[in-house]
Amino acid sequence: MLTVILGILVFYRHTQNEVIPAIILSILWVLFWNNSMLKGRMLLVIASAFGYVHELLGVQHGYFTYLGGAIGGAPIWLIPGYGAIFWSSYNLWKIFQERYSQQQWFHRVNYFIVASVALMVVADYAIFDLSLQPMAILLKFSLALMLFSSLDGLRLAYFTGFFTVLTEFTGEMLGTWMHPDFSLFSLMAGYVFLLWICITLSEVIKGKKKWGKIEPVAAVSITSFYILLLLGIVAV
Repeated sequence: MLTVILGILVFYRHTQNEVIPAIILSILWVLFWNNSMLKGRMLLVIASAFGYVHELLGVQHGYFTYLGGAIGGAPIWLIPGYGAIFWSSYNLWKIFQERYSQQQWFHRVNYFIVASVALMVVADYAIFDLSLQPMAILLKFSLALMLFSSLDGLRLAYFTGFFTVLTEFTGEMLGTWMHPDFSLFSLMAGYVFLLWICITLSEVIKGKKKWGKIEPVAAVSITSFYILLLLGIVAV
């Protein structure tokens, strides 16, 4: 999947052809759909729908720009692409956890998270744009993580956001899209929030959603923030 995404980004960078990448990613999207249960299918649909609307509004308000875009400045391959990339990031960690969670060394994953967060803070502050609004961006990231109360949930949220941001970072470096303010933590917060929406809606449909004490407060806070963001009132 990562090879396919990289190939599509390079292809689009040099040709600006939206149709062929859209066809390839649509085939992957359908393949993933056929191999998913309710939660996976919800993730595919919601990530594609929410993601593309977010891209359209983001382009409109100047949060990022693409080389082209048949609809509102956002290329059509993002519709299946958002779902496929997000589904892949989610399942990459899920498969890893299911396969190795019983190993004695698995707890060291927590050390990786701490170390990678520290390295990203340094890189984001020194190279990217965390230095512009450090408190606001880190608050946004913290609120997103507060949507997940269990340690397993936090690991899932972190790695899903981490792997998805790698794709975002690759596209930025290749010049497929450009962000005037590029912050790793701001992007990760958005993907973690999107993951929470997907999981929450699937649990509500199943009638299994249980709300903790912190989660509703974080949910209302970060939802309000993103509404203001998409309206162009705030920019973090």
